[in-house]
Amino acid sequence: MDMRPPPAQNPDLSVAAQARAEAKAQLMLRLRAKGLRDLDLLRAIESIPRETFAGGAYAELALRDVAIPLPCGQTMESPSQLAQMLTLLAPQPHCRILEIGSGSGYSTAVLARLGRDVVGVECFQRLALEARGRIERLRIDNVNLLWADGFDISPAIGLFDRILAHGALDRPPPNVLGALGEGGILVAARKTDEAPSGEIVRYSRLHGGHIEAEAFGPCRAQKLLRGLFRFD
Repeated sequence: MDMRPPPAQNPDLSVAAQARAEAKAQLMLRLRAKGLRDLDLLRAIESIPRETFAGGAYAELALRDVAIPLPCGQTMESPSQLAQMLTLLAPQPHCRILEIGSGSGYSTAVLARLGRDVVGVECFQRLALEARGRIERLRIDNVNLLWADGFDISPAIGLFDRILAHGALDRPPPNVLGALGEGGILVAARKTDEAPSGEIVRYSRLHGGHIEAEAFGPCRAQKLLRGLFRFD
């Protein structure tokens, strides 16, 4: 018979809240086990309630390391894939960040914890409006989330230190690369014959404007869509 005492419970938490806290702790341990060591990134992921962005039907999956379906046929990446992309993106507190394909707004909220300000664009009107509402309810005030085409970035929006694209690109459009300032980093997926499901690629703008591309292993990625899509 196991005579060890049961794990200590926090009397201030309900049973459901205690279960969520334990699931969140297990998720953070799994991310560490997969090699995530950036404490700022770990704290940012831990501070944002993924279940708030997952939708009621998938709330129980939100604290597992799995991708989650979203409306409009889109997908929220698994926490480990998002962590890998953000590690490559290397956002710093001074960074102005552009996010293409904000989806549920979860990764937007995480980016807001890591950079100075975030401009998120989402081509599905429903997703953009719902994501904006979640960001506002969490009182995150350094995000501007727009219903916009990520392929149609206007020069008037200015330059960014970091750009994160949630989806696969054959190659980054010239106007997106044009929005990347010197020393900036763009992280996106790319599908090739060698990586048909997708691979994560980091594009770096070096001194003089030269773009260097480097692949960092496989991922599952949908094609990044061009255009604007309204409610059904």
